[in-house]
Amino acid sequence: HICSQGRSLSFEATMAIGLVHLFEAGLLLMNAAAILNEKRFLKKYGLDTAVATENLGPKNQVATFLHAMRTFMRYPLVAMNVLVIIYEMILG
Repeated sequence: HICSQGRSLSFEATMAIGLVHLFEAGLLLMNAAAILNEKRFLKKYGLDTAVATENLGPKNQVATFLHAMRTFMRYPLVAMNVLVIIYEMILG
């Protein structure tokens, strides 16, 4: 990019992180959490089952979160992925 005076724009101006990039990063993390396999990966760390109790420890909270991601966020994740793909195809 060239300014009207012939100088190039600063690195910070051309490589800024926008809200779209933050949204895409969050979407990638949600996708990663949603595809973890219970039997092969989560069972090794004891995160394959979530126990419903009032006093949740950190490990049980992570297991509950991962179960909720796989169960309740499946279709919203598909919709958000489609929107990001369409956005990237149109606006690059």
